[in-house]
Amino acid sequence: VKILTKQEGMSMYQGKNPTALQSQNLITEALLALMEEEPFQKITIKAVCAHAGVSRQTFYSLFENKEEVIGRRLDQLFEEYRKRFIEEKRAYTIRSLCDSIMECFVEQKKLLSLLVENHLDTLAREKSEAYLLHLDNIFHAYDHEDRDYAISFLAGAIISMVVYAIRKDDFTDSRKISNLVQKIITGHYFTI
Repeated sequence: VKILTKQEGMSMYQGKNPTALQSQNLITEALLALMEEEPFQKITIKAVCAHAGVSRQTFYSLFENKEEVIGRRLDQLFEEYRKRFIEEKRAYTIRSLCDSIMECFVEQKKLLSLLVENHLDTLAREKSEAYLLHLDNIFHAYDHEDRDYAISFLAGAIISMVVYAIRKDDFTDSRKISNLVQKIITGHYFTI
């Protein structure tokens, strides 16, 4: 899994030490399991470490805080998505981008629901923006700055739609949400 740099808001530990990677996995799974039982804000690092079977020293050598643990899982999710998007050789269009992101998100509904329930959807937006910026050649804006704005808008729109659908318990049909995002983005939804 490619982990982007900390400056880009990604996970702290970036090495390849198998023991450290295994500890990261244990910590991540422990936090997600605990989030199914109680709110994120009430979960302590001590509880995460106890559930994962690692020391607090190990935790802090790999992560700065619980949000970074969630960030790591989102890194994995978006890296899986990026690889799948490239391997499927989808056309670089808004339709293919929205369709593939929504398919991936519906597959990860449980994780995204936990984030929404715990008011952590901002992390998902930040990660989606970072990863969309790393998918080269999707947007052919003349000005790099404009490209960044366009991707920021798209990431925000996608995550906002996912969050709203999850809150309405209407997040099972990836095509439905994807089509709606496409209509809004392309100006075919609102009429003046």
